[in-house]
Amino acid sequence: MLTRLRCTIAETRQLPCPETGRSVPIEGRMVKKFRRSAAGVDKQIPEELRTPRTLQKTLDYLFDEIVGKNRLGKHHKFVWDRTRAIRNDFSIQSLTRPEDIKYEVDCYERIVRFHILSAHQLSNRENLAHDEHFEHQQELEQLQKTFQSLMDKYDAFRGSIDFPNEAEFRAFYIMFSPILFSFDTEAQIQQWPKHILNDGRVQTALKLYAAVGNTHRSVGSKNLEPIPVAVAQANSGFFWELIASQSVGYLMACVAEMSFQNVRFTALNALWSCAKGAPEKAQANMRTWTKAALTEYLCYDTEDETEALCERLGIAFSTSSSGQEYLDFRSNPTSRLESMLSLVSDIGSTLIVLCRSLLETRADLLRRHGGIKTIRTNFSCCHEWNVYRRGETCGHG
Repeated sequence: MLTRLRCTIAETRQLPCPETGRSVPIEGRMVKKFRRSAAGVDKQIPEELRTPRTLQKTLDYLFDEIVGKNRLGKHHKFVWDRTRAIRNDFSIQSLTRPEDIKYEVDCYERIVRFHILSAHQLSNRENLAHDEHFEHQQELEQLQKTFQSLMDKYDAFRGSIDFPNEAEFRAFYIMFSPILFSFDTEAQIQQWPKHILNDGRVQTALKLYAAVGNTHRSVGSKNLEPIPVAVAQANSGFFWELIASQSVGYLMACVAEMSFQNVRFTALNALWSCAKGAPEKAQANMRTWTKAALTEYLCYDTEDETEALCERLGIAFSTSSSGQEYLDFRSNPTSRLESMLSLVSDIGSTLIVLCRSLLETRADLLRRHGGIKTIRTNFSCCHEWNVYRRGETCGHG
């Protein structure tokens, strides 16, 4: 019996056995699980590799029946593993026929959307049951690998196959680049076709990418000398304005959210450095940056989130005679917070602090731009099937 016929599926896909009365998996709904290459493990034989069309139908089943009709937190680990197996089957076959490549690219695109939405929704503990766990870093790793496979296909078959969704995913990739600490993003972009570069979504992503860039975070692999970001505006105000605009769709905002903490740190560092440049007596009188004002400036949802970030950076609030809490610029002698960055290893990388007021505004906008089927999945907001299947229908995203 083939490996894929020995793999079990979610518990909801079981029926009682007439002979024993025990629940057994439904063979017709079994999905091949991912198997890592390792010493002592037999290589997959050709009969175990699914055809491109079968892989696409398998992904349809995972998203239609498992994700679309259930709570994501419950079945995320299962779907995460099976989509990884789908990518592995594609990779082993090294497809070249145009019709097969179209199946492959379609699957990669939809898996990218799945990882983006999962990273956003499941980073919020409210979307997980008490016994469910979500590894955000592992999600980003698989998103990175899927992105790379997708970008390679776009590049390898440029001019011979038309990919209608390429601009959408090139835009997502641009916004994901700050998470990768990629040093050659700008060079890659210069090689893209003109019609992709001129697409509104790509142009919006480039604006966001420039606004995220800063000079205190170097880029490059572990084996190369780190270099400063080439495009570094460090413009948090423009970044938040653009995120809140109709130019940024829901999925684009979800990708951009991965850089929220880095944008916040850059903004707070600029504010702190400016204030510490003033005489000490002047610093003592700087009480305009109340906790409420700083929360709005950093685009947090609550003042508790603002206070938590400040605590981790070793800066504190004081209370004025009127009872208002304000940022005390004398609470830490350092003149630049970037010197504290090594103490906060998860800023801009493994930690996401949500800004639901921005992200769910994008979801509301997506719902209002009509005519698409809505499936409720017990998330903090409902998800549109087109997000998985065909992308977004609002703004440029």
